[in-house]
Amino acid sequence: MSYGFLALNDNNEVLVSSDTRNLHFLGKYTTPASTVYSTNTHGGFRHWKYTVTSSRVPVVFMYMPTTEYYAVVRTTTGSASNTYDIEVIRSGTSSTTPDVYVFADPRASTATDNYGLVVYKDDGTAAFDSRLRPLAVTGGVVVTHPSNPKGSISSSLDCKNCNSSNSAAGSVFAPDQFNTYAVSGQPSKPMFFFASLAQAQREVYHSCNEWECDGISVKGNCVGVEREYKWESFYWTFYRGGISWDSGNVKAGWVSAAFGCRWTYQKDSAFIGIGTGGDSGSGGEWPYTNETINLQNNAVIIGDASRYD
Repeated sequence: MSYGFLALNDNNEVLVSSDTRNLHFLGKYTTPASTVYSTNTHGGFRHWKYTVTSSRVPVVFMYMPTTEYYAVVRTTTGSASNTYDIEVIRSGTSSTTPDVYVFADPRASTATDNYGLVVYKDDGTAAFDSRLRPLAVTGGVVVTHPSNPKGSISSSLDCKNCNSSNSAAGSVFAPDQFNTYAVSGQPSKPMFFFASLAQAQREVYHSCNEWECDGISVKGNCVGVEREYKWESFYWTFYRGGISWDSGNVKAGWVSAAFGCRWTYQKDSAFIGIGTGGDSGSGGEWPYTNETINLQNNAVIIGDASRYD
């Protein structure tokens, strides 16, 4: 840059520049506007929506009060003017909600103090304003998620019409894999920026057959009326990547974000080997492709939440 303002740190990284807008604090939200979904099976899942007020696109940091896994999964414009809906997920079964700290560029706020440092862009709008509590980053780390959310998946579920309960299926699919990253020197109340990218789906297929004969069986053949039944059940769980904070370690793990089961049933009838008709049925939601996607490096940015309380 041939003119303007530029401040660098000891690592020659940009702190303040008249070419780039810094993030400034807009507000803290401690209570979700609504609960999108909640379940205690499959490792537990909470999906909340926070509605925040901002005239500019917000950037969200979370204070994670437990060691469960959290992530911001979506930011959309709200139903009212100058509002945004922030959707946050968390693993586990507790009722504890994260605190959401919202930041945006200085055009979203109006300063009330008369003194401070303001850096303007070439269009005359603020790039940095010390009166608006600019974001201070204390650390960060790049994480990747393990390719498999679950170390092993048992085959103990019912093959007939998805008859296994959500509790039984949940114990089979509850995620237990994570990668750990040590991050030292962080504040006692850290807040985290993390947008969920990694996604995975795992499924278990079960099938079984039964045969009935109203008559006598001669060398495996029915002399009389016979019926053959076939059941198929496709149990599945969809996962989103999340992070947790545990005594100086950032863990990149998984949150069970959705689950279901698809079943099919077929009955064939015959009399002395001659087909006499049958019956069939199906229900439930089909699984997605059994794979992991968006498994790539993802930045976690850390700040001091206590500065904005």
